[in-house]
Amino acid sequence: MSKNVVACGIDFINRHMDICPDKTIMQYSVTCKIWDGDFHHKILRKHFAAHGEFKLTLKKYVMFPMFQELAPHNPDDKCGHHYAICLDLKNQRFEVLDAICLGEDAYLTTHAEFFINNMKETWNRHYENSKVQISHFSIEYVNTVKQGNWHDCGFHTLEYLAKWEGRRVP
Repeated sequence: MSKNVVACGIDFINRHMDICPDKTIMQYSVTCKIWDGDFHHKILRKHFAAHGEFKLTLKKYVMFPMFQELAPHNPDDKCGHHYAICLDLKNQRFEVLDAICLGEDAYLTTHAEFFINNMKETWNRHYENSKVQISHFSIEYVNTVKQGNWHDCGFHTLEYLAKWEGRRVP
């Protein structure tokens, strides 16, 4: 599934599904700015606002769609892998939801941990004076149902984004 199709799925979930009011599902554009370390981009300033509907310190779950290039040095190979990361403010941890790998996969852990470190820095820059701090949060690689092929990861990621609330795997 392409990144554009997953992005459309996220938009559909955010606009048309009845998701938990204590949960926010971020767009890929937010994930990309955090990944790039562009901590003060206007997209991040909007989504990390210290007031209004985007005030993340009032949420229990903040979901991030992730896209991992499988052949990053080959411009002709658009193949990639989708998974999700949940900033679980309720249980004070990051949860990695992946339908192919678990925490013992070095390629996944390196990718996820890079994003999580940038996420911690983003949070610190936007909520440095908040009582809610995430720098000490651990990472849990959630044991999910594994997909039976190499091409359904986008579908599974959309399921995680829509249904994950920190306990039951969708």
